[in-house]
Amino acid sequence: MTTAVGLLAFAAVMAVLAPRALGAGWSARSPRLALAAWLAASAGVLVSVVLAGLTLLVPATAVSQGLAAILDACAMTIAGVYRSPGQLAAVLTGVALTAGTLLRLGWVAVGDMRRTRRERHRLHAAIATGARTEPSLGAAVLDSDRPAAFCLPGRRRSVVVTTAALDALTGDELAAVLAHERAHLRGRHHLAAGAVRTLERAFPGVPLFTQGRAEVERLVELLADDAAARRVDRVEVASALVTLAGMRAPAAALPAAQGAGAFRVTRLLRPGAPLGLLARLSAGFAVVAVVTGPVALAAWPLADAVASGLCLLPGADWV
Repeated sequence: MTTAVGLLAFAAVMAVLAPRALGAGWSARSPRLALAAWLAASAGVLVSVVLAGLTLLVPATAVSQGLAAILDACAMTIAGVYRSPGQLAAVLTGVALTAGTLLRLGWVAVGDMRRTRRERHRLHAAIATGARTEPSLGAAVLDSDRPAAFCLPGRRRSVVVTTAALDALTGDELAAVLAHERAHLRGRHHLAAGAVRTLERAFPGVPLFTQGRAEVERLVELLADDAAARRVDRVEVASALVTLAGMRAPAAALPAAQGAGAFRVTRLLRPGAPLGLLARLSAGFAVVAVVTGPVALAAWPLADAVASGLCLLPGADWV
């Protein structure tokens, strides 16, 4: 019971307090690291809840009937650490936590994947019918009086620009937009954005998941901006965002000017200093710890049993 309580406490603290630390200004200075931190924190909460349920199920395992005697001592040692007075209540709680969390997440994830697949299939069909491929751009050109540029991920991934965007953008601005969209495809940013959207839908009201969706969507745009700025002058990237500001693109796509507010433009024109080595190492350690920490906490009874010598196979000796 103590282990389960510790895991649930960890999940609660992460779900409420992590957004405050991850939403600080440092994320714009290192968007890749910040993206990893948001995803790791979300995974850490899920892992903690699932493992909490599994630890409550350990006492229900039949360990004294039909198992070899050499394993019986090991299993009883582990169960003794996990055992609590209200064993039946603990088992039911464990089932609810583990099965409920996984089933809810799986149900929403499958629904999201189906909707996204249908939308992308429809968009690909529409583009194949109404757009023309422009080899010199490496993109599909769609006739429209609205300036827009976006990419469609998936097996038939593509970059799409409208004729109005071609008329509105200069050569360098267009190169920046194309580099931005290709960075989205190359980095598979749709996977990160889709994962946090699913978490928000599956578990509404959890601060980490609610704020995480908005932050991850913002961070992947910053990553694509930085990729474009490495190929084209930062001023041209900022100018392209201003030109395409207010553009509308399909929900299943990743548009270049999505969330292109004053912050993204200012960041390009006046970039902040990158994080120092110590800050990057500290953040990297935290990213690893929030995922491995719950696993280590859940596994310590097993480690304790192994250390006691009760889990050794016949004839085995520690060196």
